[in-house]
Amino acid sequence: MEKEEFYDEDFIIKLTIEGTEYEEVDVKVTDPNKTIRDQINSIVHVFELPKLDNGGNPIQYLLGQVLNDSEEPMILDFEDEDGREQCLEDYNIQPGDHLQLVSIAIPG
Repeated sequence: MEKEEFYDEDFIIKLTIEGTEYEEVDVKVTDPNKTIRDQINSIVHVFELPKLDNGGNPIQYLLGQVLNDSEEPMILDFEDEDGREQCLEDYNIQPGDHLQLVSIAIPG
């Protein structure tokens, strides 16, 4: 299947989930206007990711855009400077872009 034909009909991104076997998997974004926070919650739910680490501490997930394979992803903020919830379109995320889900354990 050709990449360009596939992306014409659906909003498909490449997703890597740090620390898992999921590297550059194709994921369909059903609503690019859904908030970054809601996108992360959907990814955690669909991929059945843990919400607590082994020590029982909550895990916070962040979504970043991979601009260059050798660099850290650019983290997408949940809100802009005015407190307005951000979505993928606010960051000009396009079909075929590579996003990475990063987990951060929050100390108890």
